[in-house]
Amino acid sequence: MKALTLSSGKVNNDTLVSNIFLDRYMGDSNGEFVKVYLYLLRCLGYREISLSDIADKLNLTEKDVIRALKYWDKQNVLSVTFASANEPEAITILPLEDEVAVDVQAATITPATENVVKEEVKKASYSPALIKRLKDQEDIKELFFIAEQYLSKTLTPTEMGKVLYFYKDLGFSTDLIEYLIEYCVANQHSSLRYIEKVALAWHEQGITTVAEAKDVSVIKCRRTNVVVRSFGIGDRNLTPIEMDFINRWYDEYAFDPEIIEEACKRTIMSMSKPNFSYADGILKKWKSANVHTLEDLKKVDIGFRAKITVPVGTKPVTTTTNNKFNSFSQRSYNFAEMERNLISNNQ
Repeated sequence: MKALTLSSGKVNNDTLVSNIFLDRYMGDSNGEFVKVYLYLLRCLGYREISLSDIADKLNLTEKDVIRALKYWDKQNVLSVTFASANEPEAITILPLEDEVAVDVQAATITPATENVVKEEVKKASYSPALIKRLKDQEDIKELFFIAEQYLSKTLTPTEMGKVLYFYKDLGFSTDLIEYLIEYCVANQHSSLRYIEKVALAWHEQGITTVAEAKDVSVIKCRRTNVVVRSFGIGDRNLTPIEMDFINRWYDEYAFDPEIIEEACKRTIMSMSKPNFSYADGILKKWKSANVHTLEDLKKVDIGFRAKITVPVGTKPVTTTTNNKFNSFSQRSYNFAEMERNLISNNQ
């Protein structure tokens, strides 16, 4: 029998977005990064695109697009090949797996736990039949009830499996699981994916009681408040990648809050908007200059200005003569602009 040729007179105007992306990645990611991923899906199979095409279409800078590509590459959502540090040459949209990978970016990691080799906690398999048997137990029934009350919905079998994972595999008590969910929901994160990230971080840090979890929460709150206040971020939660920057400033660079606050303020003065990468460039420069206090920073600033305004071998002018050589306007320096260019070139 002759094969049939099937076609349609209608052009396909739909772009398919995986539910795994919507459920697992979208809620915890920067909105600009999500825009880049969705636009790449839109362009898939239709035409060649360039970095400038993406930037122009989404009203972003090319650096914003590169940051998004690197982020999704790190998340194993894309595979990006770079010809150089800032020149992508090939992008592959990867299939999204059903299994959830261990990811602890959302919670505060202390220096002690940061150096520990991370081993994935083995997850038990909770089939629908097993869940059905376990949910009749009084303690399990109580756990599901608590979770549904805080999340304001009926748990799916997959979500029930996650709650059981916290209880049986991570060894969390009923009280700790209740505080875990309460803490995440209070911070406007109600996805079980996000809650699992926090649970894994707490488990890695050896947290077994509500009191210990509250201590970690207070430290995280103090850290983020300095940055949120300085950057003027009041309409959203910080993303996991932004939390990574903050943890680095405290744990790796070992800066006090007032130094971090000053870096954020200078970022706003230079960029007119929050920019964690730019602030990181400032703090990295200060770390190299052995800045520990605001007094140290003043000395660095004075040295920076002196280096620019008094070139080597130039004698200070003590008198003014009225001749044709002094009729030219004297050169002025925009120190903020110079510092911005210096940091941008080092990134």
